[in-house]
Amino acid sequence: MRLFFKIILGSLLILTVSTWLFFVQSEPIVKAQGSQQVENADQVLSLFRDLRFSLKYRYQAKTLNVSHKQAESLVGFVQRAVPSIKAEFDFDDTKAVARFSYQLPNWLFGKHINLTAIILPGEGLNLETVRIGSLTFPGHWALGLAEYAANTYTNSEIATVAIAQIETIKMNSRNIQIALFPMDSFLNEAKKVETGGDKKQAASRNIRIAHYIRLLDGMYIPPAKGKQASPSLSYYIQGLMEEAKIRSTEEGASATQENEAAILALAAFAGHRQFANFVGDFSFSFDVIPQVSKRPSLFNREDLSLHFIFSAAIKLLSEQGISIAVGEFKELMDRRRGGSGYSFVDLAADMAGAHFAAMAMDPNYAQRLQVVLANQADESLFFPSVEGLEEGMNKNQFKVKYGEVDSARYKEVVNDIEARLNALPISR
Repeated sequence: MRLFFKIILGSLLILTVSTWLFFVQSEPIVKAQGSQQVENADQVLSLFRDLRFSLKYRYQAKTLNVSHKQAESLVGFVQRAVPSIKAEFDFDDTKAVARFSYQLPNWLFGKHINLTAIILPGEGLNLETVRIGSLTFPGHWALGLAEYAANTYTNSEIATVAIAQIETIKMNSRNIQIALFPMDSFLNEAKKVETGGDKKQAASRNIRIAHYIRLLDGMYIPPAKGKQASPSLSYYIQGLMEEAKIRSTEEGASATQENEAAILALAAFAGHRQFANFVGDFSFSFDVIPQVSKRPSLFNREDLSLHFIFSAAIKLLSEQGISIAVGEFKELMDRRRGGSGYSFVDLAADMAGAHFAAMAMDPNYAQRLQVVLANQADESLFFPSVEGLEEGMNKNQFKVKYGEVDSARYKEVVNDIEARLNALPISR
């Protein structure tokens, strides 16, 4: 028996050492900086429109045309959202090359895992080779392994359907063309995706969310007065936190779970009902999820309320870095001709929403947040002043004044917004 355990331990040791030697490298193969890659984010809007078309008209085929600048901006967004990952994507008439570098945590000496995938034109998704570290694998083998892993993790066939969604891939020196089959089968399979966790807990969360949606739908909100464009979002948040505070005292209840359900309900009710699709099926409670009749405002602006709500919900559904990167990327896209321009005011609303959600989900702050916000409807409790923050800058104006999004002057404004957030009553 001792010999058996020695063999097992020896095998694990050999496997660990081999993995480290072959897969882990000292330097990243991707040197590009996300702050430079997102410089052309204003050109991504047309690609998003094509994707939106595919989702809206799910029974129609669609061809996506992705230029070098669009591809570069998208991988730059990935780095802004997840700084440990760097990526670059390039293509010509014969192949497309995707490179990724992942920096391991400091306790693993900050080493890197590098991956290179070569994609060939033709029918379907055709990988020539995939290289991880110093080892190269056949493309079909690596794709099959990734497909199996994704299907297993989600307990669905989502990866298989996603790969089958690609009809052809064509490329030249200017762009890569991806012809997609109608999205209906993919969207149907996406509804079956599971990402781990207890199904009973998920069902319990959806029941809580439905409760708060019904609460919002029946809530009395004072009408807008004077120069107010619409009622303040603070009335909705006060009502939600008052209810969350009461429910958190019940046996077996959790302040963080109640806060999470309240925020996601707010996103579905006062933001867009489609947010509920990312959470689960609510047909047990609603034929159609109710929507607010008049969108609430923050700082007397409806758009800032939406920025706040969406960022808070994205924070709960992902990570804070992703929610802030989404807001930043959206502002960079708005620098295009005819866009609303880059707005630090909007970015502050995005950061405030992510901050609010982070505080609501922190066990050390969750109950105190309920207490502070349940007492009165007051925006200044959870939303910072946006006085003095610039907005409406086109691409040239932004570049002259701030350069890139990692410049010292840009960071100075972001740090100022963070200081305003940390000074809020919910932060103390």
